[in-house]
Amino acid sequence: MNDERKQKIKDKVTQLLGGKANADLVDFSIERVIQSVVNYTNIPIEELPPEIDTTITAMCVQLVQTHNWTSGNSDAVNSISEGDVSVNFGSPAEIYAKVQELNPITDDFFVDLNHFRRLQW
Repeated sequence: MNDERKQKIKDKVTQLLGGKANADLVDFSIERVIQSVVNYTNIPIEELPPEIDTTITAMCVQLVQTHNWTSGNSDAVNSISEGDVSVNFGSPAEIYAKVQELNPITDDFFVDLNHFRRLQW
């Protein structure tokens, strides 16, 4: 996958998120999703077909949205307590660590990715 294709994916993800997500986090999410797709499909990154780009885009958007990484500030709310009101913020480093722990391939995408998947020998 060349840089031009990655840039198109990034532009589309940013557009779909309404420009609310941190650009570095979008880049990191895209890299994470692409690596997960490569691992699942057994297709080397340079051989990924262009038809898979919309699935990668959707996976990135879902990953960012479902984990509320679209906050306007650099620190995302980590937890909120009611008694004696307390709000804890997570650092960008904590968010990046959480991205590494997640598997962006959810039930929503197995069907799409199975069309491209190769058996490993």
